[in-house]
Amino acid sequence: MNFHLTLKSDNVKTGPIPVSTTGGQSCPDACPLKKGGCYAKGGPLGMHWDKVTAGERGEALLAFAQKIRELPESQVWRHNQAGDLPGEGDQIDTDGLATLVRANKGKRGFTYSHKPILGESNLATSNRASIRWANANGLTINLSGNNPSHADALADADAGPVVCLLPEGAPLTSATPKGRKIIVCPAQREDLPGMTCAKCQLCARADRSVIVGFLAHGSARKKASAIACGEGAR
Repeated sequence: MNFHLTLKSDNVKTGPIPVSTTGGQSCPDACPLKKGGCYAKGGPLGMHWDKVTAGERGEALLAFAQKIRELPESQVWRHNQAGDLPGEGDQIDTDGLATLVRANKGKRGFTYSHKPILGESNLATSNRASIRWANANGLTINLSGNNPSHADALADADAGPVVCLLPEGAPLTSATPKGRKIIVCPAQREDLPGMTCAKCQLCARADRSVIVGFLAHGSARKKASAIACGEGAR
């Protein structure tokens, strides 16, 4: 599995910060977007991701981790504009994740994960413990909810901050079924022109309570919206 680091993103939403891409082998079957609706599969990002997945771009984890170590102190960077945490499919590679956490020491890396953490199976228990440990040790991992109901279940697990998918046209502020506040990602808001991840940094805060909602977007936004409107949790 390859990992690729772009030192200065030209994505208008992230802003000019380092961003990484991980091979598609890392994407869990637990993510419903894997079957349709994933924004990262389209356009230039999709073509780039395909090359990383095929091993034509990027490098192995240890070489990638060294690049992270070489980032400036306190640098904010986004791990995985496409892809998920180390480990093929649903399982987190605990040693691989530990390598990333150590490399991130002194930096402010943040990412998102659909790896399953709910329930008491050995896989879910291990994933939950790994993500909780990473959040406690400086690499912010946002748990990705499929919808507000799923976001509640993830928040109840208390393993890290939570984000969730929202359908097109969702209000800028809303609440989960259990009353947790959801705010639309500031970089997606038309009333905040020029806002980027580089400026906002909300998703880099492991201690926040608010849930960040991402409006379905990209060429597959209709499918993503349908997932966001669904019920249930995994």
